[in-house]
Amino acid sequence: MEKAKFKSKTTYHNYIKDLNDWGYFRYYPSYHPARGSKVQMTIFFISDGQKLANCVPEPGQNLVPSYKHKTIENLNKLARPNNELVVLNFFKENNWPVVEGKKFYAYYKARDWELSRGLKIKNWKTAASNFVEKGIKIKEESTRPNSGQQDNLRKCDNRNKDYGMPL
Repeated sequence: MEKAKFKSKTTYHNYIKDLNDWGYFRYYPSYHPARGSKVQMTIFFISDGQKLANCVPEPGQNLVPSYKHKTIENLNKLARPNNELVVLNFFKENNWPVVEGKKFYAYYKARDWELSRGLKIKNWKTAASNFVEKGIKIKEESTRPNSGQQDNLRKCDNRNKDYGMPL
């Protein structure tokens, strides 16, 4: 495309299609990004000493640049787990309750792996640790001893004040 001075892939493919329709060559497109398309051309003359240019690819060479199609996944940072078993194994490794793992998986699967603000989860393992930490905090608050009476004066202010003293 660079040598033909085409700026876009659309123009390139339109010209290739036209040349195929006019019978200059046969074009067999490969719809796979890692495999190149095949072109069958007619030999107009035979020459014993003909040399190919350096820019002609070897047979079987990958014609698509490798930087265009990166499919390598970082297995440590996945947006969502593959299945519930992976979540349960993660919870067992961290010595967290398996029941919490089931709750976590069901909760975020129902929400299509989105946070409460509508953002997609980028790393499910950090979301799981936050889920467990919040659960522990809620349990601690609910298990605090409560005498039945609440001191409204000291509810907002934790300092030890003597309200019996005159101002």
